Order: sequence, then structure tokens, then C-alpha cells
Amino acid sequence: MKKKILVFAGIAALVIGATVFALAQHPGMGEKMRGHGPGDMLEHISRELNLTDAQKDQVKALFEAQHATEEERHTKLEDLRKQIDAATANGQFDENTVRNLANQQSQLTADEMVDHLRLHSKIYALLTAEQRTKADQMMKMHGPGEHGEHGHHGPPPPPPPSN
Repeated sequence: MKKKILVFAGIAALVIGATVFALAQHPGMGEKMRGHGPGDMLEHISRELNLTDAQKDQVKALFEAQHATEEERHTKLEDLRKQIDAATANGQFDENTVRNLANQQSQLTADEMVDHLRLHSKIYALLTAEQRTKADQMMKMHGPGEHGEHGHHGPPPPPPPSN
């Protein structure tokens, strides 16, 4: 069970580009995210896992299917952020209003996580045994750190050479 969770987390690192694409569509969501999209992520996954053309088409279709949902969700999240800003402007604070908005935001964020993990599972199901092994290895480098494993950014850099 733990291995499956780690596999999904690893694929999450690979698929995060889908989220980056959705975020890049909205002004104010971070200039660093612009220019990365599902096409970039598809190319990365294709290259690293040596996907067949059929697998590429299937993964692309999965990304595209999730894109509309992501767009709608990010629009709602942006609207909620604006409502929270308005509800707390100039020092005002109505706990019921803010709590309601925060709960709506939390639900959308939870939905996003579930959708992403579902997408990762669907992609993993498309992989051959050899590709899954490679994805598992990639996950160890890019997945969440646990029990001494490397975190999202891979192993730490080597120490600088001594002169």
C-alpha cells in the first residue's frame, strides 16, 4: 500500500505540469510558471519513460480532459481569493464569512488533489512493467522525502570542491 502511495506521488511530480499549465492561464498566478504546459510535461514523461506514440496520445487525452476541470476550478479559486480579500479589506473581519469562503477554498483544493492523483493513477495504468519500474525510480528522486529518501528536488548537490 505504501509503495502504491509513493508511486502515485512520484507520478504526481511528473504530472504537475498540468497544474502549471492551468495556473499559467491566469494572470497574477506567478510569472515563473508561464511557458510550462501539458505539452512540456508530456515531452518530459515521453522522454524519461520512452512512451510509445499510442501512450503519448492517451496521456495527452488525459491531460486535455482534465484541463477544462482545472480551468473552472482555478477560476473559482481566484474568485474566492477576491472575496476573501474584500471580506478582510480595511481591517474588517466577519468570521462566519471568512470561514465559509475558506471552507469553499479548502474543498476545491481537496478536489484538485483527488483529481491529480486520479490522473496519476490513470497514467500509471497505461505504463508497461518496465516503464513502471522507471517511474518508480523517478519517484524516488522526485517524490516526497520519507525515511531518508530524497525529496522533490532530488539528491542534495555535492559539496563544493576543496581548493
